[in-house]
Amino acid sequence: MDNMRNNIAEMIVEPMNLFQEDRGYRPDEIAEKLNVDRSTIYRLIRKVFNPLPAYRTKEQGQLRCFGRDINKYLQTQRVQPHNE
Repeated sequence: MDNMRNNIAEMIVEPMNLFQEDRGYRPDEIAEKLNVDRSTIYRLIRKVFNPLPAYRTKEQGQLRCFGRDINKYLQTQRVQPHNE
C-alpha cells in the first residue's frame, strides 16, 4: 500500500491549461467548457473564500474571467488523490 502511495505521489501532474491565457471568458463559455451549469460559475465567482477572479467589461457590464485565472483556479482546486 505504501509503495502505491509513493508511486502516486511521485507522478508529475501537468497544470491544467484548458483556457487561453490572455482571453476573457464569459461565465456561460466557462460553464460549457467545464460541462457544468452557468449558475455554478456565478457561485464560484461570488464565493467569500477563494473566489474565481472576475471583472466587468464596464460598469454594470458583463462578467469576464481571464483564462490564466481560470486555469490557476482549477489547478488550486484540484483533488490530490494521495491525500484522500
